[in-house]
Amino acid sequence: MKSGSIQMKTNGSNTSLKGITIFLFSEKDYARKMENIMLSTSSAFSRICYVSLNKPYSVISESLKKQGIDTKKFFFIDCTENHADEKAGQVVNVSSPKALTEMSITIGKVLELGKIEAMVFDSLSTLLVYEDPSTVVKFTHSLISSLRGKKVSGVLVCLEGGKGTGLIKDISMFADRVVR
Repeated sequence: MKSGSIQMKTNGSNTSLKGITIFLFSEKDYARKMENIMLSTSSAFSRICYVSLNKPYSVISESLKKQGIDTKKFFFIDCTENHADEKAGQVVNVSSPKALTEMSITIGKVLELGKIEAMVFDSLSTLLVYEDPSTVVKFTHSLISSLRGKKVSGVLVCLEGGKGTGLIKDISMFADRVVR
């Protein structure tokens, strides 16, 4: 497998995740598909940024360890309101999932300073709880542009249905592929 490319089986076919990929999951499949993404990402890259808007750092870190994934490959941006201890050295907090400017600045700094090869953003659906769709589209476009500019592969997760369906129509043109 080439560096900078993730190979993953989805719906019976291999999907390369080099570049920017948006994954659409049902709520039912979310946990299983996130496990697959994390296993594939950790085997393909040595420096990964995980931006979490749903689960705190401690929960994600424990889950990765249970799957046998080396958490030293990850730098976490915890956007939940359960702030992690930043002394751990692998995590930085953002005040809340609705703090888009703070989140954007933090992601930019981590990408710049952390020599990040890939980023997992979990999830676009959560942004829609706090912001209107047009703001989320602008934020996502800016995020994708930043990833491309720094040659970082990106995995953006979104739940199917609800507001997420309209969002995907608006942002799919910025991604290399959308995987259902």
